[in-house]
Amino acid sequence: NYVNTPSLNIMTVEDPVEYRLAGINQIQARASVGLTFATALRSFLRQDPDVIMVGEIRDLETGEIGIKAALTGHLVLSTLHTNDAVATIIRLLNMGIDKYLIASSVSVIVAQRLVRRICLACKKPVVPSVEIAAAMSSRGMDLSDKTFYQGVGCKQCSGTGYWGRMPLHEIMFISTAMKEMIVRDCSEIELMRAAHDSGMEPLLLNGINKAVRGLTSLEEILRVI
Repeated sequence: NYVNTPSLNIMTVEDPVEYRLAGINQIQARASVGLTFATALRSFLRQDPDVIMVGEIRDLETGEIGIKAALTGHLVLSTLHTNDAVATIIRLLNMGIDKYLIASSVSVIVAQRLVRRICLACKKPVVPSVEIAAAMSSRGMDLSDKTFYQGVGCKQCSGTGYWGRMPLHEIMFISTAMKEMIVRDCSEIELMRAAHDSGMEPLLLNGINKAVRGLTSLEEILRVI
């Protein structure tokens, strides 16, 4: 409810609407009758919205309308299917959206992966296997001098060693320097380096830090990343 306040007109178009939220105008996209993400967005802009959420940017038209809405003072939230935060910029460019529009409108990108959470009832410290250590080492991660955990299985978790799920996050704030890099057609590797230099914690490192805290296992991290 940080954004959802009575003073703001919040509008969403989703496919499908999975949760009904009080105080928010939610619309179900129905392409079969011509109600696409793009057409819903156009309709929203005639209703003086403060915040717009688009379920997914699937095409150039939706992307361009969403970005232009952001440039006219609206907070626009949406999703894309990409491997990481930096790849989102590349995906928008590949869609055909103008690089100047992307640089001017995108403020922050959050990538996430869902992993299983270790069962607290049967959690115990473990030493990473040679295979796990080698896999992490090949990705530039040193596991020495760190304690990790694993669920051994119990009645509470039905013998799985896991109970519930949690996200791994990668949060990339678009700095002025990164905006300039987008405009001058930098490579994905250059953009990734700039994101790391500006303090972004990569998904893999975020996962390892959560594994050290006993929240999830190294096996889970390697499964999703």
